[in-house]
Amino acid sequence: MEEQIRETLESLRPALKADGGNVEFDGMDKDGNPVVRLIGFCGCCHATAWTHRLRIERALKNKFPDVQVAILLGPATCTTE
Repeated sequence: MEEQIRETLESLRPALKADGGNVEFDGMDKDGNPVVRLIGFCGCCHATAWTHRLRIERALKNKFPDVQVAILLGPATCTTE
C-alpha cells in the first residue's frame, strides 16, 4: 500500500512543483491511514485546502476508498522569489 501511495503522490508532484510547492509521504498513522506533508508554497498557500481535497485526497481515495488522508503543513517558505 505504501508503494502505491508514493506512486500516486509522485504523479501529483509536477503540478505542485509548478506552483512552488511539493508533497512528502510522512508514513501511516496508528489507524493505517496515510499522512502526507505539504511543503514549500503549498504549505501556506491560501488554496492549501483545495490542494488537499481536490488533488491529494481524491487521488488517494480513488485507489483506497476507505482511507482518511491526514495532511500536515511543512515549514512555511512562502516566498515568491
